[in-house]
Amino acid sequence: MSRRRAVPRTDDKRPPVARLRSLLEEPDRERKGRMMNHIRRELDETREPGPWIAAARTLAAEGVTTENAVYYFVEIFLECVTLASMGRDPEMVLIEQAMDELRQEYGLEEDEDWRLGEGPPEWDALNDAWNARDDAIRVETLRAVGQHDLADALERDREGCEERDSAGHFDVWGREEGAGG
Repeated sequence: MSRRRAVPRTDDKRPPVARLRSLLEEPDRERKGRMMNHIRRELDETREPGPWIAAARTLAAEGVTTENAVYYFVEIFLECVTLASMGRDPEMVLIEQAMDELRQEYGLEEDEDWRLGEGPPEWDALNDAWNARDDAIRVETLRAVGQHDLADALERDREGCEERDSAGHFDVWGREEGAGG
């Protein structure tokens, strides 16, 4: 019998619930990371987080994972919406343009940013506006895919959602330093 490992699949056609279950049950951290990267790439292409969010909720209801992990997965699965909006949403485009102008004014490179509180006050205001618009788009998306309670939670308590996301990260990847994606 060959000891050679099969090439990782890039054409996994199983439904999201089966793929997410496999990810959660995978003991090998590197393989688990590759599985997550495949899911992320697929979401970047399809921009359809709804089935993945529903899968995470199903697995939490079955006790395969935690409710906090659902918040973690929602954050991961909605990244595709943010990426799509950056070049398409008129408000986000205007904010990005203003950020680019500010970078130029202060001599920063296109891919350089200030940390919060370290740049000019206009930067923090633009950053806040960008985050608010991103949250609004994420809330709209959650409502569109039928996840009204998650949309309500994000609207009401962004910080609480971030705390649950962080706890969920550890539920999925463990507490080992540098764990997971």
